[in-house]
Amino acid sequence: MEERSKNIDVTNNLRVVYEDPDVIVYTAPNEEELKEILLDLLRKHDRMNIRELHSYLSGLASEDKIRYALNELIKENKVVVDRQGYYYLAEYIGEEELFEEEYYGGE
Repeated sequence: MEERSKNIDVTNNLRVVYEDPDVIVYTAPNEEELKEILLDLLRKHDRMNIRELHSYLSGLASEDKIRYALNELIKENKVVVDRQGYYYLAEYIGEEELFEEEYYGGE
């Protein structure tokens, strides 16, 4: 139980379909919910790569869905990605840094 308390709860706003002492089944997040979950994770961790994000969301969203949602967030200028594949909230990167070659953001 202590291990679970250290993890970020990404299921706060998801509907519980089934629950017993051994397992809890949630509905998968829709696209907008997934984007909000990703933004929350990036707020709490400053930067994360796909592998790290997927480890939090395994069982809730596939890697492809996570990539799609991140690309949508980049288009919305909410998230940027650097050359090493780390995603950041755009608000954490200074405006002058956004236009450097190191970061890829929305247009």
